[in-house]
Amino acid sequence: MHTNVAIIGSNGQNAAAWTNAFIAAGFTVRNLVRFPERLPKRTRLQYGRLELDDSSTHQPALKGIHTLGLMTPSHPDQVKREVGLIYAAKQAGVRRIIKLSVIGAEFVFPISAFARWHADIEEVLRTSDIPHVILRPNFFMQNALVQRASIEAGVYTEPITTNSISYVDIRDIAEVAVATAGGDFDDQALTLTGREAIGGERVSTLLSQAAGKRVQFVSPSLERFRSGLAGNKLPDWHIDALVELYAKVQEGRASHVSSVTADIENVTGKRPRSYLEFAQNAFGRRNARRNPAQAQTLRPFWHHLFNHELSRGREWPIGFKL
Repeated sequence: MHTNVAIIGSNGQNAAAWTNAFIAAGFTVRNLVRFPERLPKRTRLQYGRLELDDSSTHQPALKGIHTLGLMTPSHPDQVKREVGLIYAAKQAGVRRIIKLSVIGAEFVFPISAFARWHADIEEVLRTSDIPHVILRPNFFMQNALVQRASIEAGVYTEPITTNSISYVDIRDIAEVAVATAGGDFDDQALTLTGREAIGGERVSTLLSQAAGKRVQFVSPSLERFRSGLAGNKLPDWHIDALVELYAKVQEGRASHVSSVTADIENVTGKRPRSYLEFAQNAFGRRNARRNPAQAQTLRPFWHHLFNHELSRGREWPIGFKL
């Protein structure tokens, strides 16, 4: 029987994908959550209580854990939170940490707040004396799921102008995490990308092919993008970080997001999933699902972004998630 793994969270896209992948590989998983008593039981799955901002919960949550999947939501306190978890893991006797970082965190001057936070955490992890693996994925294909209602209505949007990104499927990231849990890649950093770099027009073509209907690509100005984010009541820090990131992409100062690496295939022995595979799984007519509540929540964002840019007779919801 495989050793156990602790994964922070349970319902987030990455936490869910990692949990499923580790359980499928025969590991026992402990999801670390705020309210473990509220979650359903499942074979090979346990729960432990963890409050990210309450350090007294960190070490008890990690007691008896062999490998920690270190992933927390983007937040101005992310460095403090994850550094605290690294120290708690060392005290609890955790034998390995698999850290979910971001592409470009290794740069001397990372181009976004997201990458700068991860760079600081990576530095602490490297000096912790805990065997570890750092995973640096590119933009997630699954970010498009936040736009499900608008994509189903016929519009995909991302402020990347004519630039390309080697989007990666979070299921491939999860499979890499499983493959590195055995120790063969300890103290290495892996850059995880999709099999090709594609632009917004190509993404919309693939979404159209999967959905069986035309999906239009729109790249908003950064000013309208910021206005839409503010209209959707995102925190100021999140707006600033997103605008900074996409500004660098638009300015051509983020060429690394179009790079393609072989790390996924080298670790798992399989080619990364293509964007079309993701799109068919997520937006194929058999798999299409609407979320009326999300659509209603995000409708003002779409209105702020594009009510003056498209000559269409309705307002579509839209959203972004990194």
